[in-house]
Amino acid sequence: MFQHYTRLLGRWWWLLLISTLIPMMVSYGLLSRRPPVYQARATLMVGTSLQTLNPDPWQMNLSTTLAGAYAELAKQGPVLEAVIDRLGLPRTPEQLAQQIETRIYSGAQLLEIRVVDTDPEVAALVANALADELIRRSPAYGASDPEQQAFIRRQMADLQARIESVDDEIARLTDQMAVLTSAAEIREVQDRIAALETVKTTYQARYADFLQLYNPESPNLLSLFDAARPPQRPIPNRALLIVAVAGGAGLALAVAALILMDYLDTSLRWENDTVQASLGLPILGAIPQVAHRERASIRAGQMGSPLLSESIHGIQTTIFFSHPDRAPRTLLITSPGAQEGKSFVLVHLAAALTAAGYRVIAVDVDMRRPSLHEFFEKPNIVGLADLLNGQPAERLPVEALQRTEIENLWLLPAGRTSIEPTLLVGSRRFRALLEELQRHADVVLIDSPPVLGPPEATLLASMADATLLVVDDGITRHAAARKARDRLMGQEGVRLLGVVFNRVRSSSYGYLYGYGYYSRDGKPRRRKKKRPYLTVAEAADRLGVSKEIVRHWCRTGKLPAARLGLWWRIRPDDVERLIADALGKGAPIDQTERAAI
Repeated sequence: MFQHYTRLLGRWWWLLLISTLIPMMVSYGLLSRRPPVYQARATLMVGTSLQTLNPDPWQMNLSTTLAGAYAELAKQGPVLEAVIDRLGLPRTPEQLAQQIETRIYSGAQLLEIRVVDTDPEVAALVANALADELIRRSPAYGASDPEQQAFIRRQMADLQARIESVDDEIARLTDQMAVLTSAAEIREVQDRIAALETVKTTYQARYADFLQLYNPESPNLLSLFDAARPPQRPIPNRALLIVAVAGGAGLALAVAALILMDYLDTSLRWENDTVQASLGLPILGAIPQVAHRERASIRAGQMGSPLLSESIHGIQTTIFFSHPDRAPRTLLITSPGAQEGKSFVLVHLAAALTAAGYRVIAVDVDMRRPSLHEFFEKPNIVGLADLLNGQPAERLPVEALQRTEIENLWLLPAGRTSIEPTLLVGSRRFRALLEELQRHADVVLIDSPPVLGPPEATLLASMADATLLVVDDGITRHAAARKARDRLMGQEGVRLLGVVFNRVRSSSYGYLYGYGYYSRDGKPRRRKKKRPYLTVAEAADRLGVSKEIVRHWCRTGKLPAARLGLWWRIRPDDVERLIADALGKGAPIDQTERAAI
């Protein structure tokens, strides 16, 4: 499972890269256009518990609760509209609310108002205006005015002194009345005491009024603790962090999308180990994905890239050479659907068989969409359909065959017909024609319509000695392949050899690169320009060994070479001399060696 996802990520690495780079570039572009932002802070104190000698815990908790209420009030419309009108700001309350952030320090009963803006002066003005507006709207507004509080304290002190003076006078008169004997004098003292009591009551009432105004321990008292000042530096830019997060999010989404696509993907994969168990058929080989120009035509037995040649020869060995006694004389090559590469496989397999000495006839029975003649660049004038129609009746099958540029390979094109191809393929004339073709060739390769298309493929599978099913890597679905297998195996006498994968990515053939036969593009390494020396890699290519062996021979002196730092410089003559010695073209063999041989 781990290897499967590793290959999946390796195949879609470009998508992961794009999914990471695009969000990073977009986020960086947007952030680079943003001007620097400044933040100003104004701090309010809620209540006066911390200014008293013995704070009341209940009042402290109440002040914290009130601080939360004022924090919400700072973002409400009436307060914001008052600030906008006072400062003449060109923005709406909703826009201003997005610039405001509040924070409550519950342990200290502090409310911090933070305002961000591109202008540091405006940020400070707005923060102070918000703090002042909250103070004005608090119930205890005015109680925190220092001058007013000082005046109240002076008045209260004066009243307290007067009350004490009246008490002293009342006490003196009371003591005096105890020694008086005259009724008139006693009545006079009593009247004076009554008048003093009235004055005292008046003083006490006034003192109570001032005491109500002066309440230093009110929990609903707002006071400015620290005014906002224009900030000197903008808020630290977190552009790199945001860009990294955007890239990581894009990468994570891309990986999740790939995993989901892979989970929902029901196509056959060459690298998937469960294909053989799913289809119940052996995997005979895989054809690498090649350029379009290599698929267009094949001339004089040229097989294209070395990877393509190796894969075709591997399939050829599995079918014809592994069990020569069971090698098929007629081989049907078909596929579950159209455009999956069955004709491409047939043409190159035919070329490989001729290189092994076989006489091969390629027959195009896909009369609805013939394509073999295009691979060999031949016309499709007279072909199979004409022979089966009997026009002209005197023409023999051999005379209708077209020679190709590959020796011992003949082509019988599909021809053109107005009769239903299924009727032609199911006729006795076709069976007789197939037997006639077998007498003129060692192997007859048949190209048919797709199995899940017209019924000709199942008819041909029952007539041929063996059938080869070609699937397109990453395109053919499991369900289609299983349905094609069941349809073929449902015919009596069908011998289904196995499955060949087509258009497999070249990364699956990485094992060939490790032996030094081919370069990364599948072609033999060539020297870029003529030099008086060879590199280690060039000498290894010429000698057919690995670079490690060449370095070992250079160090031991078996291959003369000059060392320049970490690199070896090898003369071509020394390489050719080593080859000549290995082939016995150097010093003559003496009599002792000849006798030993």
